[in-house]
Amino acid sequence: MSLTADDSELALLMPQRAGMPLMEYLSLVFLAGAEDLLRPALEQLEIQAGQSVLIYGPDPRDDGQLCHFQEWDMEALVLQPATLALGELPEYHKALIFVLARPWLLGFFADWKYFREGAHHFQCPQRVLRRQARKEARMRIEGHIIIRRKRASGLTTVLANLYDFSASGASFYTDQMDFAENEMFLVEFEIPNCGTCETIATTARVETLSHSIYGYLVGIHFELTEVQRKKAQNLYLCQKAEQIQQLSDTRRHRWAPPQKSFL
Repeated sequence: MSLTADDSELALLMPQRAGMPLMEYLSLVFLAGAEDLLRPALEQLEIQAGQSVLIYGPDPRDDGQLCHFQEWDMEALVLQPATLALGELPEYHKALIFVLARPWLLGFFADWKYFREGAHHFQCPQRVLRRQARKEARMRIEGHIIIRRKRASGLTTVLANLYDFSASGASFYTDQMDFAENEMFLVEFEIPNCGTCETIATTARVETLSHSIYGYLVGIHFELTEVQRKKAQNLYLCQKAEQIQQLSDTRRHRWAPPQKSFL
C-alpha cells in the first residue's frame, strides 16, 4: 500500500502513545487551543471521503490502525482500514479516533457497532475536540537538545529529550520545573543524517505530564535570522523525507513509537 500525503502527515502529527491510557493520550494531542464541540452536526465536522483516520483501542500496546473515511451511513461513521486485517479484529467497543479533516484535526471517542463489508462502523460521536492542524506539521524526533540558560549564578546547561521539530519551533521533555513562558535561551540539537540546529528560542508553553517518565513538555519558538531560517527549513525537509521513507517501508510497524531514553 502506498501512503497518501494525508496519511503521512497524520502519522507525523501524532505523538507517541507509549502505553498511555486513551484519555491521557487525547489530552496530549490537544494540549492547547482546542474547540470542544458537543453533539456536533455531521456537516460541522467537515469530514470528506478518503480523509485519513487513526483508530486506537484501549489496549496500551495498540499504536493505532490507519483507516480512511468512507461515508456516513445512517449517522454511523464508516471507516475502511488501509490494509486488510490478519487474524481477529481488534477489540474496539469504545475507541479513540483522530481524523485529519483539513484544515482541522479532530479527536473523539466513539462506540464501535460492527465490522461489515470491509469497514468499521462507529456510532456518531457525542463530543469532539477540534483544532487547526499546523501549517508546518511537527515531526516526531528522537535525540537530545542542549539548552543554555542565563541564571543569577551564571550560565547553566540543561540536557533534555527532543519530542518534535519543525522549521519554526520544537518541543522537548524535561524534569526541570522552572521553565517559564516567554523565557529566552540558546538551544542546540542535531537532526540525524541532516545536520545541526543552533538558535535562540523562546518558551511558548509548559505542560505538566502525569503519565510519563518525564515531568514536563516544553514548547519553544525559534528566533531565527534569515540564514538560520533557510537552514532550519532545509533540516525540516530533510527529516520529513527520511520519516516518510520509513513510514512507507512495509517491513516497519507504521505506528510503533520509538523507544524513550532516560536522561
